[in-house]
Amino acid sequence: MTRLIAALLMLLSLPAAAQPVTVPTTVVTQPAPPAQSRLPVTIAGSFLEGSWALRLDGAIVMRFDLKRQGDGWTGAWVKPKSFRTDRGGHRFGEIVMPSVARLADSGKAIGDWAEITFDDPRPGAVPDVFRFHLLSADRAEVIYVGTGMAPYTLERVAAGAILGPFEEGGVYDERSDNPRIAESPPPVAVPRPARVTPTPAQGPPVQGTANTRPPAVIGR
Repeated sequence: MTRLIAALLMLLSLPAAAQPVTVPTTVVTQPAPPAQSRLPVTIAGSFLEGSWALRLDGAIVMRFDLKRQGDGWTGAWVKPKSFRTDRGGHRFGEIVMPSVARLADSGKAIGDWAEITFDDPRPGAVPDVFRFHLLSADRAEVIYVGTGMAPYTLERVAAGAILGPFEEGGVYDERSDNPRIAESPPPVAVPRPARVTPTPAQGPPVQGTANTRPPAVIGR
């Protein structure tokens, strides 16, 4: 006890500068990196939303309705019940109405492009994949992926725009201003190919390379 008291007296007699000082430890916390935000929708991409028509010789041959869905796209493909095209997809004939609407099974954004896919339940069939890109406020182009066809130019139309008008026996050509009637050579029917292992997804633009697979639209 005597020794403890003596030690305390010695400590108190020391000058303040000589007394041990406890320095508080400051923990520096690095700020957490901000969470990666989703890329904003491009202006061009946002204006793709709406209805777009393939109009040939004054008639709407088909219509696509595009709608954003989260970070991707969905939509519908409105087309005649059946029709035929030539090998290049330039001429449409043997059009049978009424129109039918197919809902997209999947869709995604690829930069300024919108891609929508329509599965085909028929045995041996392959999906129909379309990619859309805005050209101007009321014009867009669509690429029918995997067919080798040149892009089609679409025009913006009101929602629910009706297909047609079609003339009996009419053939509609994207390369002309006047409908081809029955006197013209009939479109060429190409048989559907058997299902093959799908190739990796193509990024736009996809045309310019040879592709021997006939377009899936033929004969529908």
